[in-house]
Amino acid sequence: MKSSSVGTESVAGAAERPTLEWVDDATLPNTLRLPARAGRLLVLNDVAEATMAMPEVAGWLADPDTRVAGGGSNVVFATPRISKAAIIKASGWSAVHRDTGVIELSVEAGMGLDALVRATAGRGWFGLEALAEIPGTVGAAPMQNVGAYGTEIADRTRWVEVWDRRGRRIERFARDACDFSYRSSRFKREPGRWLILRVGLRLSATPPADWPPVTYPGLGEAVGEWSERTGRAPSAMSPAEYAEVITTVRLAKLPDWRGGWPGSAGSFFHNPVVAPEVATRLSRRWPDMPHFDVPGGVKVPAGWLIETAGLKGRREGAVAVSSRHALVLEHHGGASGAEFLRFAELVSDRVEDETGVRLVVEPECVNE
Repeated sequence: MKSSSVGTESVAGAAERPTLEWVDDATLPNTLRLPARAGRLLVLNDVAEATMAMPEVAGWLADPDTRVAGGGSNVVFATPRISKAAIIKASGWSAVHRDTGVIELSVEAGMGLDALVRATAGRGWFGLEALAEIPGTVGAAPMQNVGAYGTEIADRTRWVEVWDRRGRRIERFARDACDFSYRSSRFKREPGRWLILRVGLRLSATPPADWPPVTYPGLGEAVGEWSERTGRAPSAMSPAEYAEVITTVRLAKLPDWRGGWPGSAGSFFHNPVVAPEVATRLSRRWPDMPHFDVPGGVKVPAGWLIETAGLKGRREGAVAVSSRHALVLEHHGGASGAEFLRFAELVSDRVEDETGVRLVVEPECVNE
């Protein structure tokens, strides 16, 4: 029998602003802090159907030259300037509480993912806490199916509402229709077609059976330290406390994406999935190689491959491989997007020369 709702909660986004705004010569945010500007930027503070269907909005978005910008956490601007862009700033959300303990969220695309994690974990809701400290917006999260520490946004997604830029209409895709896979989705595989407006998520008022998850490197130790410090059993940890543990672990190996130097885009390369015979060959040479059986082959950590190629901490001018985590490439200020990508190519070449495995860049590279 279908459960009944036992309560609803709505949280407004930013202070009241015009439905839409036009900005000339606008800076485009990006966590790599590469130079990037748009000749003209459309800012959508509202994503209601009436707003999206305005001729000036629908026409702007239908132009394939219009670049959709988000928080800039998964993008490399190979060019410092593009002509046209659009960004969603609408950031309201609502929650329906079911009598089964399920919480169903509807979140506008402009809300920061980390802000949503903090807001929901702070209310004692389980499901997103492992995604703490991941930059970017809620709208960008399904695009690349962001994930960390065993959780992907796909795990919690109920539906994704989009604007069809070609058909000029709103559509809603159920989770299975989103075609989620590792760091990808139908939205990423059909670039320029979909603008994500809202995301429906399902959380829980009760913890999962394996609470708290500690199987990933560093998490068990961090949770153990928390337990010793607080005098409480790990199973008594709240989702907000787990999110803080995740934050501590991530900040120990990743630059702070909120500001300052160096800039980074987080994990810069996909963890490659290789054929079993390739994994066997690599394991013979490096018996301690970490690897994980996954559908389609064996996943090998890209960070391990980069470190094995002797590149951890390698720096050329303003660009470097992080000395804290080899999967992170850093921008220390002054490099162009083209220079940054040349360094990434050097890293990929060296890894292939040493191991025979070619790394694939994870962030989107923007050219005009």
